[in-house]
Amino acid sequence: MKPGFRNSRTLQLISAMGVLILSGCGGGGNPGEDIGNAIGQGVSCAFLNCKESSDLALTDISTRFSVSQNNGVVQVSAGLGQSANLLTVVRPSGSDKLVASGNGQSVILTDNSGGMRTSYSGQFNDNSAQPVVTVSLQRGADNYPATVTIPSAFSITTPAAVSNLPRSAVKMRVQFSRSMPGYVYASMSANCNRTDGSSFTDSTDINHKLDPDAYRIDTLDLDAVLNARSQAKNNNNPNTALVSTCTIDFTWTNYVTGTVSSSLNKYSEIRGLRSVTHRVNYDSRA
Repeated sequence: MKPGFRNSRTLQLISAMGVLILSGCGGGGNPGEDIGNAIGQGVSCAFLNCKESSDLALTDISTRFSVSQNNGVVQVSAGLGQSANLLTVVRPSGSDKLVASGNGQSVILTDNSGGMRTSYSGQFNDNSAQPVVTVSLQRGADNYPATVTIPSAFSITTPAAVSNLPRSAVKMRVQFSRSMPGYVYASMSANCNRTDGSSFTDSTDINHKLDPDAYRIDTLDLDAVLNARSQAKNNNNPNTALVSTCTIDFTWTNYVTGTVSSSLNKYSEIRGLRSVTHRVNYDSRA
């Protein structure tokens, strides 16, 4: 928790709202999972407006589902909201439950939010190249499904798995082994040193640009993000020393959206995701 905030709950709410707004703007991960993570970090229903699903009509409930595959295992993350309101969390109750199915299997998703019932997850085996996954809200004997096909696996052809990136390079061009249907976003986990010998770690999304034949991150943009995050990690001290070097793991995620039962709210969504990661040794001095 950052010093300087007398009310830690205020900071928790600000952090949660930032995550949710980012998700709503297409900045990254699954909103349902982000809400669960925020609550896991200490934000409670006192701030996030929690409602019971059994008290709502189906047309008011929006799904926030994401599915991915890794090493032959499909991972499912799920949460519920009310319409487009990102600060309302709907908790399954009464006869309502969340179920995932695919490859002839069916699993009931379990609460992974420490008993808060704000985010759910599950997994099952599927070695197919593009698994078709259905996540359903079950109300009594009725199912209201959302279905998506996970994109095919891909790799990074440029740059190499581990590469050096001086700031003077101007840009980092990233090319993939296939075309990228749907949407692409980038995030990074950085372990950085500052010019005064101090260090910090952080994870954040980062914007990319498009070349005709590649995705691109400009080093000046990267440097600005790293220094902004460095200052934020140092109690927003404006005198924070500049970043000198970082080991950065970039993760590129390709996702597509699927179809959701028309009985549920029109703001419902299910995403199928596929991600790859590569490491860069960044040097702002070179």
